Amino acid sequence: MPPAVLFTLFFASGACGLIYEVVWIRLLTLTLSVTVYALTTVLCAFMAGLALGSWLAGRWADRLQRPLLAFGAAEFGVGTTGVLTLVALFNLGPAYVWLHNQLGGAGPAFTLARFSLAFAVLLVPCTLMGTTLPMLSRAAVAHSGVVGRRAGGLYAVNTLGAVLGCLAAGFGLIPNMGLYATSLTAAVVNVSVGLLAMGLGRRATSARSIPQATKGSLRASMPPRVQLVCLAFALSGFTAMGYEVLWTRALEQFTHNSTYAYTAILATFLLGLGAGSALAAAVADRLLQPLRMLGLIEAGIGISVVAALILYPLLVVLVPAAAAAVGGLTSWWRVIVLIFAQAAVVLLPMTLLFGATFPFVARAVVHSVDSVGQRIAAAAVANTVGSILGALLVGFVILPTLGMRGSFMLLVLLNCVVAAVLLLASDRRQVVPVVAGLMAVVAFAVVIVPPQLFERTFAERFGRLLFYREEVTDTVMVTEDTKGERLIRYGDGRGTAGTATMREDRMYAHIPLLLHPDPRRILNICFGVGNTLASVTTYPIERVDCVELSPGVVHAAPFFVATNRDVLADPRVRLTIQDGRNFLLTSCDRYDVIRLDPPELHTAGVVNLYTREFYELARDHLAPGGIFSIWVNGVMTPEPEMRMIVRTIASVFPYVTVWDSPYRYSWVINGSIEPRPPDLALILKHFADPHVQADLASIGVDDPFAFLRYFMLGGRDLERFAEQGPLVTDNRTYLDFTVPRSLDAFFGIANSNTNYSLVSLMEPGEAHDVAASVFLRKVARMQTFRQSVLPYLTNIDAAGFDREAVQKRLEAVGDPVQGSAGRQLSPSRDGG
Repeated sequence: MPPAVLFTLFFASGACGLIYEVVWIRLLTLTLSVTVYALTTVLCAFMAGLALGSWLAGRWADRLQRPLLAFGAAEFGVGTTGVLTLVALFNLGPAYVWLHNQLGGAGPAFTLARFSLAFAVLLVPCTLMGTTLPMLSRAAVAHSGVVGRRAGGLYAVNTLGAVLGCLAAGFGLIPNMGLYATSLTAAVVNVSVGLLAMGLGRRATSARSIPQATKGSLRASMPPRVQLVCLAFALSGFTAMGYEVLWTRALEQFTHNSTYAYTAILATFLLGLGAGSALAAAVADRLLQPLRMLGLIEAGIGISVVAALILYPLLVVLVPAAAAAVGGLTSWWRVIVLIFAQAAVVLLPMTLLFGATFPFVARAVVHSVDSVGQRIAAAAVANTVGSILGALLVGFVILPTLGMRGSFMLLVLLNCVVAAVLLLASDRRQVVPVVAGLMAVVAFAVVIVPPQLFERTFAERFGRLLFYREEVTDTVMVTEDTKGERLIRYGDGRGTAGTATMREDRMYAHIPLLLHPDPRRILNICFGVGNTLASVTTYPIERVDCVELSPGVVHAAPFFVATNRDVLADPRVRLTIQDGRNFLLTSCDRYDVIRLDPPELHTAGVVNLYTREFYELARDHLAPGGIFSIWVNGVMTPEPEMRMIVRTIASVFPYVTVWDSPYRYSWVINGSIEPRPPDLALILKHFADPHVQADLASIGVDDPFAFLRYFMLGGRDLERFAEQGPLVTDNRTYLDFTVPRSLDAFFGIANSNTNYSLVSLMEPGEAHDVAASVFLRKVARMQTFRQSVLPYLTNIDAAGFDREAVQKRLEAVGDPVQGSAGRQLSPSRDGG
């Protein structure tokens, strides 16, 4: 069979495999949560299936007379079971909830059960995927003299196919087709590849038939030299996955964490692996000492990482300079090019070397064509197991123990140790120069890489750091500016709340609570710095469950005690570190008010809190008369997407109102099953509580009419604003793909909280002027939708007022009683 045919088939297979991985991870996070623990569980389950498939294929690949036929059957199986897996993932909730209830939702037993559940769902398709490389290698390798070129070439084209799959899924298929159609597209391609391979395989035998006498010898244990290479490849996989974890975290500061940024980083990583393997495959069979070459590559990996760490702090200067050199960031595509460029500069040297290892590994472990399948499978299993351990140990043990810099240094040391062992195995006479040289590399790394590299880089960009901690989940810090204002920040530099946002944050709590007659049990998703939660506790509540994704906020909270009033010490507050959606999925409680303050919508993963299915989940956890309330950054969300959000909420809750915020840049959207209009008598009752009244007075809301001026939309006005159109669903999320494409969100790479970095390159002018211009334009546009609260205000007489007196009071605080804000509820020509 011509190698070009096999390479083409395996390229398509690699593209499909990555598409499945992206889709399956997105679907599993809906059930298992978006925490790093759950994501790692899913990734490890995926890789465990690949390892199992490789192991099984290694047992019988070399016995096959028609390995191409077997490969085709596996591909056909991946396509057919991929569809069934899709259905299972969309309906995984009940099984997960049962496990959660049985095991308590925490601890080793539950972690193992969660892994087992993900593994069980992914077992069949991933196992079939894992069988393909050993079987196709068996079909492609005619004699031992082409092992590196053919096996390495297969690995290269499969990985390059994965690059295409990654880009297609992240930039085209999922945004435009949704998860169902994307997965079905991959399944059709898989089935087509399978049918074509089976058709070709019926007429083709293996590259060399195995003599009957040698079949039994295939079960013999591998020679020590082969075992050493497999162990080295396992350790290489460990460091590769470890570096991927670390560099993804480190690059966030410059790429930010939109779904496009993660796609770009993953695609760049895979591109390096594929290109490196392709380059090495061309020369691997000509070298007589593959172990020596492997040792040099491992040493080169360590050196390339040190070089990237030296370059890393310079990105603060290089990134804006590069953006200016290409004429600015005047479009989303230019931003994407910049993100890819940042990832390439840091990752490509390292990943090219990682990719180059496989052809030399294949050359080192395969000494006879009769054992191609077995030895390639053994190497693949070793590398995959190493990768699984790298994801687990680096992410959960090494990083929190040693920090980012320490983790990088440990992995560099491991690369050097592997290099030394391989070089000495190649030539034991070179002990002194090998050991001395690699010790010099490690010593140079320790000296040249600053002790507080990442902390110092953040400080240079954002000012004085009062708190800095590299957690398992993310990096959390507290910064203080020259005015003494404090802000909590995360690994991408994004600041979400602080002392300066107190007025906004407190209002978010009062908007739903003032409209509920007797709020006793509250669910507050997203803690931030605790300003909003502090206002919640001014009401006579019985209990508030606060759910926060990042444990680092607990450690940062004391730095904001002046505005959060040490709210976590309140005995009525129960803090849970968990994904908010996952918390609701597994909870049996009902709440009078469920409120959320999610990050901006261009942030990856946040969209899971904006889909119809999530709103339905929240609705089912409301007590009778309960209110659902969600915050949206309006100025950073384009107008069509704001309409889509309101439309989606209104599809679940019959009664919806929209409220403005003190600084006019965000909306709070309330939804309920029963009518919950602004009730003047009820609001007056809440204002009679001295704790509530004092808290409202602290943000300039001195009476009910000052509160009512923040009303925006309701009833028919809201229906006209929402219009007809698509809804945000788990299958078609829209928002996480469209919002980062907009100037409103500064293309998902910058905003005022990141010190306006790069903003001046998006429009002519100084950074602050551009940011202010974009902000003010959007605020002005949002205000055109404001309608008077008067038509929706109830119990005026019960509050002791007549309608004329209320109208005057509302006019005095700026409410558009006469509709002066206009009936402009249709879209602007440019989308706002």
